[in-house]
Amino acid sequence: MQKVLIVKTTSLGDLIHTMPAVNDFSLSRPDIECHWLVEESFEQVPYWHPFVKKVHTSAIRRWRSSFFSKETRSEIKALKHKLLAEEYDLVIDAQGLFKSAMMIRWLTCEKAGFDKHSIREPIASFFYTRKFNISRSLTAIDRNRELFARALGYSEPATMGFGLSVPKPDKLHAKLQKPFGVFLHGTNWSSKIWPKMHWQQLANRLTEEGYHSYLPFGDDQEKAVAREIASLSTAEVLPKLSLGELAYWLQQAEFVIGSDTGLSHIAAALDTVTIGLYGSTNPLLTGVVGINAKSLQTTIDCAPCMQKDCPKVSQGEPPPCYDSLQPEIVVDALKAALMTKL
Repeated sequence: MQKVLIVKTTSLGDLIHTMPAVNDFSLSRPDIECHWLVEESFEQVPYWHPFVKKVHTSAIRRWRSSFFSKETRSEIKALKHKLLAEEYDLVIDAQGLFKSAMMIRWLTCEKAGFDKHSIREPIASFFYTRKFNISRSLTAIDRNRELFARALGYSEPATMGFGLSVPKPDKLHAKLQKPFGVFLHGTNWSSKIWPKMHWQQLANRLTEEGYHSYLPFGDDQEKAVAREIASLSTAEVLPKLSLGELAYWLQQAEFVIGSDTGLSHIAAALDTVTIGLYGSTNPLLTGVVGINAKSLQTTIDCAPCMQKDCPKVSQGEPPPCYDSLQPEIVVDALKAALMTKL
């Protein structure tokens, strides 16, 4: 049996946006064994698609801080030997960066990726033996689907699906009351942050509709925000959860409401009713995608500005673009989505 290695190491949202290509692959070439190379913190994510048989991990984020140490060099050498031992027939570099191309330079098999006109870091294409020109105006999902189809020699299926399923963890650290929704308030851009008052009003409004609302967090800063939201609302703060457990609860939720973040894309890909809140970013490019997903965009003239920090406010203040995306608008969109859920 032939073996193919997919290289997509980060980030969480990018991994999810690669899954439709993997799903196409599974339907069109089930005779090929699929492996994946990913950053160590996301090791479990590729396994959410049953077609992925083996996952190899890199630790580039950790290696950077001690690249010349003996331990780091040993880990890199071990990864090299593991990949060489697999004797792959083809590698598809869906990351398209110099760092990802460098990790497959050791392999003697065919290497497929974007050409220098289709890639963020053109030097990466130098390491590929098969290069494809794929429009940068396409969404990440469509670019990946086309890359896989051309590299593996099949026609893209007419319908797009993710094919994901998150297994129930051996141990659950939280017990959520049904029916429930999850609020994904955390994000790495201050310009993406929906105001805390909006989250509070939304939680109280949804309690009137009979729903419990839960607030996960990823770090101490997000935990503090979650507690502040909960202090003046009916929402409850979850304990610290692993990515696998949180993804499982996103799969079980009646709905998920979130900022433009990787977790929102996971919920949408799992076919959970998902409402994405968009201010500074463009839902046409990074909107939540799924049969039960809907992106809501603010109506302010400067949106989407694609700026990490809003230039119109001081640090810590909510961006004015969300003045046009009030809780009642979200509630109305959620009700419509729940009524038409597939």
